[in-house]
Amino acid sequence: MASDNIHGGSIPRIDFAGIDPAAAGSTSDAAARWAAVRAAVMDALCEHGCFEAVMDGLIAPELTAAVLGAGGALEALLSLPVSTKARNTSEKPYRGYVGNIPGLPYESLAIVDPLSPDAVRTFADLMWPDTGNASFCESMHAYAESVAVLEAVIRRMVLESVGATAEYIEEQAKGTAFKLRLTEYAAPGSAEARVVGLPAHRDTSFLAVLTQNDLDGVEVECCRGGEAGAWARPALSPGGFLVFAGDTFTALTNGRVFNPLHRVVMTGDKTRYSSILFSSPKDDVVVRAIDGAVDAEHPAAYKPFEYGEYVVFCYKPEMLRHTKKLEAFAALQVDA
Repeated sequence: MASDNIHGGSIPRIDFAGIDPAAAGSTSDAAARWAAVRAAVMDALCEHGCFEAVMDGLIAPELTAAVLGAGGALEALLSLPVSTKARNTSEKPYRGYVGNIPGLPYESLAIVDPLSPDAVRTFADLMWPDTGNASFCESMHAYAESVAVLEAVIRRMVLESVGATAEYIEEQAKGTAFKLRLTEYAAPGSAEARVVGLPAHRDTSFLAVLTQNDLDGVEVECCRGGEAGAWARPALSPGGFLVFAGDTFTALTNGRVFNPLHRVVMTGDKTRYSSILFSSPKDDVVVRAIDGAVDAEHPAAYKPFEYGEYVVFCYKPEMLRHTKKLEAFAALQVDA
């Protein structure tokens, strides 16, 4: 049972209306709009490590319903037998099926490289080997591509905020990988019950962009420097996206971006479905602070590290419940 100090709370809500990446750097009104939203994004991620993004028109309501609605793609996938879902395997940590865990009402599958139609089709062929599932493939690929548009805008805004050049941003994009997690949380069956669906953790990624059916459940430990054990349970707007910064963005920005603890706590009698697009470095990419993020006022906080090695470290049995993995793996010792 989750019994911490919970309040309704709120996180920043940022409207991405009128955002045109092509206008950044010009003297147009669109460039001014870009700069204003970029400042809001950086403020939110530095203080809270998360925010709600609204970008009307990014995803058609019909596509959202096809993915997250009743009888949609997620429900069809997660209603398959465990033996079928367990075909979603990987030699690498957290890139396959997770579920069937006693006491944890959580099941999740992963599509690696969901921006590739072939990768989505390969995943669907594992789940529906006799027929494939053309509608699933079409919906999931379109959905992932749409969410990736928002992710790319946010990632670029953060990099610009710490002085990254256009050349750096272009190269960084080439070294970025994507994973789509499709998740179900079973209902406890009581409005009074509070059951942990996913324990408190920090993500290893650059960013995680979450969408859900009409059921909240995510709880976020309060902002940087806030009271330990105080959790906000934000209510996500219909069509909104919940954006989290991960450890890698904290390292890349030399600690400026906050990577918050978050968890899922279930109540009531309705099943929760969510889709999360994760962006991260490719496994062989070395993560190091951007030059513009390191200066006399902000000395280097983390040693460079290879992302794949960091992920392996995070999933060692003794590290699974550790809440400050980045510090344990890469923090530099500062002489007194």
